[in-house]
Amino acid sequence: MQEQSKELAGPASLDNEAVAAAPVGAPEVTPEELERIHAQNAFIRAMDEALTDVRQRSYEGKLTKSSRWRKLALAPAGMDGRAFEEQVLTYIETHEHAEDTPAMGKLVAPKPLTVQLEGADVSPDEPLPELDVTDLVLIFGKKGIYLYSKALMSHSFAHALYQTAENSAVATFVDVVRSESKNYPRPVSIGSFMNAPYLWAKSKTLEVFEQVQQSGSFDDIHMVRTSMNEPYFYSTLYLSDAQGKALAEWYGVEKGMNP
Repeated sequence: MQEQSKELAGPASLDNEAVAAAPVGAPEVTPEELERIHAQNAFIRAMDEALTDVRQRSYEGKLTKSSRWRKLALAPAGMDGRAFEEQVLTYIETHEHAEDTPAMGKLVAPKPLTVQLEGADVSPDEPLPELDVTDLVLIFGKKGIYLYSKALMSHSFAHALYQTAENSAVATFVDVVRSESKNYPRPVSIGSFMNAPYLWAKSKTLEVFEQVQQSGSFDDIHMVRTSMNEPYFYSTLYLSDAQGKALAEWYGVEKGMNP
């Protein structure tokens, strides 16, 4: 009878040992949960490719429209290109990201996920880390949504590209003059508009300034000529007429004579 009891107790005691050896509180991953993790990982990798493209283009001096991701077919398998675009934009908006203002201090663009994970033993069943978007800026325009990395492109140059992409010469001119007057502060020489991304002839800049004056909507935008007859533009929202004239003379004449 005692032997029979031992035989009956044998399997039960083995089960108890197995239970004791199993991790306590480790939830079993269901097939549905694994499927969700795989789908999320695929989205993270696709988004990383899209944001790496934004940063590379910022380094090259280019803005990126979010619609570009559809053209490049970056969406993971099974996801519509437009849905992917919307989800990436939502991800950026709902995570800490850069403001569309001049940078304060040094910013560093995050490395691509593939570089961060290089050499790591990553199981496909483990969730990938969330992506860092703290350097990315969104600009909402009439013709689309634009992105750039604040760590790799200046605010002023990004806005110049944005206004050029939106094809508004008056808005471009006013934005540049106000930004320079506010942020540096300094007036803008007519020669500045001959550089990229504007590439305006001096006659074109004077024509745009005339349109600004005639519109009646930008009374703060003024022009002054240096003693060398070079036109400079400034905004009285940030510079007085006396400051505009003095700074124009400094940058246009005196600075070159006092290297």
